[in-house]
Amino acid sequence: MIWSYPGQSAGHIIVGCLLVLVLLGGMPISAQCTEILDDSLSPQKQYSVQFKWAHRGNTIGLSQEEFFLLKSTVSGVEVRLNTSDYEGKRARIYLRLPRQIEGFTSTERFLLSWKTDRLFYQGSVRPGNRTLLYDGVIESPVLVEMFTISLEVDARYLNGKIQYAPIYEIETY
Repeated sequence: MIWSYPGQSAGHIIVGCLLVLVLLGGMPISAQCTEILDDSLSPQKQYSVQFKWAHRGNTIGLSQEEFFLLKSTVSGVEVRLNTSDYEGKRARIYLRLPRQIEGFTSTERFLLSWKTDRLFYQGSVRPGNRTLLYDGVIESPVLVEMFTISLEVDARYLNGKIQYAPIYEIETY
């Protein structure tokens, strides 16, 4: 199976930015702005993933979910995020998975989890959701982190080569 990891287009794209002006005592209040970060500086975009059955040997007594569970780990995934527009600002960075994962037919039986070296938080996410990666001041024009990615999928929902591109979102505050 191939895990596609195509880079985002050059620059960042505004996903959703809602600016609301509310006059409370003459003070305008604005809502947060979420943008997609450019990860095209990341050196590798596709990874070959070898799934293994999570439970080997005696499978008597396993639930269907346990019986069909496949796992895989990919080490040394380097992610480089272009944060030059946010240097010196406080921000939260999230990792989002698209709702639809090519080659997989369920949003609940797919789990991406990761461990990191130092900068980003460890975590996990399911399709259609996002998880906090970073919260603090952006101190560099490019944030670089090494990930160890783990995938857990239910074999019953595989219908081809799994391909997806994680989306890195940023919100300043």
